[in-house]
Amino acid sequence: MPADSSERAARNAFPRGLFQPASGFRFGSDALLLAALAAGLPGTRAVDLGTGCGAAGLGYLLATADPAATVLGLDREAAMVAAAGQNAAALGLAERFTAHVADVRHIREADRLAPESCDLVMCNPPYRDPGSGRRPAGAARDAARFEVDGSLADFAAAAAYLLVNKGLFVCIHLAERLTHVAAALAAHRLEIKRLLPVAPRVDAPARQLLLVARKNGGPGLVLEPPLVLYAGTGRETRLTDAALAFCPFLAKDVATGQPR
Repeated sequence: MPADSSERAARNAFPRGLFQPASGFRFGSDALLLAALAAGLPGTRAVDLGTGCGAAGLGYLLATADPAATVLGLDREAAMVAAAGQNAAALGLAERFTAHVADVRHIREADRLAPESCDLVMCNPPYRDPGSGRRPAGAARDAARFEVDGSLADFAAAAAYLLVNKGLFVCIHLAERLTHVAAALAAHRLEIKRLLPVAPRVDAPARQLLLVARKNGGPGLVLEPPLVLYAGTGRETRLTDAALAFCPFLAKDVATGQPR
């Protein structure tokens, strides 16, 4: 069904205009980068673990060329699930995006979540160890940044349970925690196949990593050239052509692009 004028306007403005509960975690450019990477991968049945207000899952649906693609967004916070559903409706994607309350640590006990029921799992998990860094005020924002209510191992276990054999897991994480990420995924039979470093500038080390892993995949990793986000300095700072080609949503994002 063609989108009406309000839905077209919402899609053209995306990610601006997404409703986010005032007390919840605010999505950033990492969710948009995740959506862009996932949109180029095969598979029509996707799950967005820790969906929040739906930014990554909805971005995936807007960017993918496959009109049959669907997303199930899962989040432990009922307010975020409600926001994701509201955003899906505003974008005219309610028939392709649904959201449910579920804790990644208890996926096996959740209703309507059958094993090996999806082709693609995307996740923008909490990045930081609870023992490191300054903790934010508010339980919801703390849980979104720090592994207090679900570690990467929990997200990996949930993905391995939901994915079909050879299904794909797409994730964004901190570059400084690469060894931790690789170990957590390998423990759940998720073999990293693609690794894309994300650097703020051409002369700076990567701060984030985008990765694609395959359930029960064989050995073999493609390490891609870094994606550089910014050029220029001061008021002349701008997104690079490469960043905009990879993820056009960044042009309308108000986030700074800094890791959480």
